[in-house]
Order: sequence, then structure tokens, then C-alpha cells
Amino acid sequence: MTPSFQGQEGNDQLNGGGGNDTLTGGTGADQFVYDTNVAFSTSGVGIDTITDFNISQTDQIVLDKNTFNTIISNAGTGFSVSSEFATVTNDTVAATSAADLVYNTTTGGLFYNQNGTASGWGTGGQFLTLTNKPALTANQFLIQD
Repeated sequence: MTPSFQGQEGNDQLNGGGGNDTLTGGTGADQFVYDTNVAFSTSGVGIDTITDFNISQTDQIVLDKNTFNTIISNAGTGFSVSSEFATVTNDTVAATSAADLVYNTTTGGLFYNQNGTASGWGTGGQFLTLTNKPALTANQFLIQD
């Protein structure tokens, strides 16, 4: 059974940790945190599912630079290096994108593309599915040191 974490009313911070988890923020400005204190690995993060990511409620995906160690953007909202985030419409294009974080708008899949334009994902891969497929931009991310 997939572990499930659910926030309540108000601003919640949800961290599924390792494994495949289902995360539901509920109402309020929720943060979905990805911080393992070590470099990204698919076994360490898993593939989580966020069921209710809501841009109008200012939900954010929090990425820690120790986990996503190819990100050089400054800590804060959005990517200070705009080329580190891209949207695509299929996974094949995602795997060869130059961006570090790639969002498939068709499937709702979010990928860490550790090796850039090289074939495959390097040590990265898919770590999240947003079931409602929101129109993510760089502003829905919070980068932390």
C-alpha cells in the first residue's frame, strides 16, 4: 500500500521522504518538500503523487540544493537561472532537455534531469506526478540551500 499524507486547512508542509507516496495538501498555501540531505537517487526519493497542487493557493514544490545538486539557482522562489526549468509534452524530450527540472505538461510528470542533454537521466529520473496537471512555471518552486 502506498503511504498517504494529507494536510488540513491552512498552510501545510508535506515531505513524503523515501518511497512512493501520495500527498494531498488540502486548502491553503502548501509546500511539498524534497530534501533528503544527500544527492538525489530514485531509490531515495521514489515517485510521489500530489493530488491537489493548487497554483491559485500559492502551493510550492520545495527543492533542496543538496538533493538536487546540479541546481545553481539562488535560494528563493523560482529559478534565478531560467534555463534550469523547462516544460515539455513527452518524456523522450524531457530526458534530453538541457534543464535540470523538466515538467511534462501532458502527463503531470516532474523529472530531475541530472545529466542534461546526455541520453537518459543520469542519476536522476521522475520523482513526482501532479495528477491535476497544473500549468507549472518557475514561480511554483522554492529553492533552498
